[in-house]
Amino acid sequence: MKYYELLACCEFLQSFKHINSVLRVEDNILKINFQNFTLYANMKRGLSSLFTCSRFYTARRYCAPFDTVLAKRFTNAAVERINISLNDRVLNIKVLQKNSYKTISSTLKLEFTGRNTNVIILDENEIVVEALRHIDESISSRAVKIGEKLTALPKFDIKESMFKINNVEVFLHECYKAAQKKELESFKAAKTALLNNKIDKLQKLLDGLGSEDELQKEAFMENKKASLLLMHRHVLKDYEKECELADINGQNYKIALEGRVQESIDKFFDKAKKLKQKAKSLHKERENLTEKLEFTKRLLNTLNEAESKEEAEILLPKRKRADKKEDAKSAFCAFFIEGHKVLIGKNERGNAEILKTAKKNDIWFHVKNIASAHVILKTDKSNIPLNALEFCAKLCVNFSVLGAGVYEVDFTPRRNIKIISGAHVTYTDFKTICVSKS
Repeated sequence: MKYYELLACCEFLQSFKHINSVLRVEDNILKINFQNFTLYANMKRGLSSLFTCSRFYTARRYCAPFDTVLAKRFTNAAVERINISLNDRVLNIKVLQKNSYKTISSTLKLEFTGRNTNVIILDENEIVVEALRHIDESISSRAVKIGEKLTALPKFDIKESMFKINNVEVFLHECYKAAQKKELESFKAAKTALLNNKIDKLQKLLDGLGSEDELQKEAFMENKKASLLLMHRHVLKDYEKECELADINGQNYKIALEGRVQESIDKFFDKAKKLKQKAKSLHKERENLTEKLEFTKRLLNTLNEAESKEEAEILLPKRKRADKKEDAKSAFCAFFIEGHKVLIGKNERGNAEILKTAKKNDIWFHVKNIASAHVILKTDKSNIPLNALEFCAKLCVNFSVLGAGVYEVDFTPRRNIKIISGAHVTYTDFKTICVSKS
C-alpha cells in the first residue's frame, strides 16, 4: 500500500471513536468493525492493503491464540488514537477497554511493509501480546516475540509521489473491486480448467460404457464356448490350443483355448458371469456417472457466477487428499459459510442422506414447486447471519436449475420437515428468499 494512501485512510479513520470488534475473516485478512463503518485489512505479504465492501463471505471461524487476544482486547473498545508511524507504512490503532475492575490499553499495529507485513498486538508498555506472524532473530534482524518489547522498524526515506484522495470511502471500495477482479479472474481460470478436465473425463467414461445388449451378446458367446468345451470334453486333448466344435444345431465355432481344457471352461464361464453382472449394473453406473457429470457442470456454472474470490473459495476450497477421496464417494457435497457447514445433495440418495442426518434446528432449503437439490445449513444451535441464508438459497438454485430467471427458495428448520419417502417431503412454517439467476 502506498504511503499517501495510508495517510489518507488514517485521516479518514480518525473520525471514528469506537470499535465494536476486530476479527480475522481469512488467513491474512482482518475485519475491523468501527461503530458505523467496516474496514478490512489484507495483510498478505506483497499484497497488503486496506479496503471496504458491502458483503464479505467467510468460510470459517478462527480461534487461534492471536484471534482470542483480538477478541479480548478489541471488543467494545474506545479509540484513543489512530496514527501513522513517522515515515513508515504502519497504521497504529490504540484503544482503551474499560470494565468495573480496570482499564486495558492495547495497540493494534498494521504493518504494510512488503515481505515483513504483519499485525502486532501491544500492551500499554509496548510489549508484544500476540502477532499474526511470530518472527525469530534467525529470520529477521527485528524479532517479534510474545512477552518481549517490540523494537522499532529501521527508518528509511519514502520517495513516493504524493497524491490527494478526495473520497477515502469510495477509494477503499475501489481497492476491493480492483483486487477482487484480479484475484477472481485468476482463481476462476485455474478452477475452471480443473472442472472442465473432470467433465471431460466423466464424459469419456460415460461414452465408453457400451450398451447392455453388447455385453449380453459377449456373455452369451463366452457361455457358448464354455458349454461346447464341456460337451466335447471327452474328445479334447489338454495340449490343444485351438479347436472347432459344433453345437446341437450343427453350427461350427472356432475356439481359442486359454490353457488346459478344464481351465478354459472355468475361465469362459467366469467371463460370462461377469459380463452378465456388468450388463445388469450398467444402468446404475450410467446413472451414477450422469449424476456426477451434471453436478460438476452445475458446480462450474456456480463458480462462473461467483461475484468474489471469497464466494468462489467457499465452493472450491483447498482440501486434504483424504477429504477429496471422501467427497468423491459421497452422495452429497459440503461447504462452509461463516463457520457453518452446508450440505448439498448431489442426487436423490444424497438428498435423503442429508435429511436423515440433519438435526431439528438445522435449516433446510428447497426451490419452490420444482425438483430441486436439498440444502442443509448446520446451525449448531447458534444464530445464522442473513448473508449465510442468502448464500445457501443461491446454492440451492444454482445446483437445481440451469436457466436464468428469478426463483423462490423456501427454507425452514428441519423439525418442520416430514419425510414421505426418500427425499420426498412436506413442510410447514417456512420463509422464502427470492434468488435472481443470470
